Amino acid sequence: MNLKDKGWIVLDARAPLTKIAHNENLPCCTLCAMWCLDVADGVRETSVSRYAGQDTEWWKQANVYEWTEPWSALIAIQEKLGGTIAYCADVEDFAPPLTPGHWHVVQRWGKLGLNDEDLMEDDEVVNGSYGHTYLAYADENEEGKVTIIQSSIKKGYRTNVGTWEGNAGLKGFSVGVLTLPA
Repeated sequence: MNLKDKGWIVLDARAPLTKIAHNENLPCCTLCAMWCLDVADGVRETSVSRYAGQDTEWWKQANVYEWTEPWSALIAIQEKLGGTIAYCADVEDFAPPLTPGHWHVVQRWGKLGLNDEDLMEDDEVVNGSYGHTYLAYADENEEGKVTIIQSSIKKGYRTNVGTWEGNAGLKGFSVGVLTLPA
């Protein structure tokens, strides 16, 4: 079974993760961290605290506990699932691309403290920074079509289908895209 199929199975309506996500307004990074643990390790726990208890240090990294490490969610998931990270300090005309037939973890930040614009490692959360992390699956059959799976404390769990073209609605944001292996 490849990551594409595993990723969708984890999000099946009967899966524990999906049940939790529909019943609680999960923070964005928490949804992505739980998904990663299910895909990588077959965790399938029954509560957020049980997911967090799997590896508390990794959980902190995956949920961006440190203001000096705004991209830690991408790095933590990369440690478990592999893949490559594309970074853009300030999206203008084009967002980092998605690869058809692959899952991606997208993290965006507004008003992030940028130091060297070529490096994501020295960015930091400053007063006024805000971010969001979500899953994106780029369709392998329909160019540009993408399924976004996300959650937030305010809006809860949701799935949207759209396109990933041009700046993909990310103009002005600092963006990291982790492209996961097939």
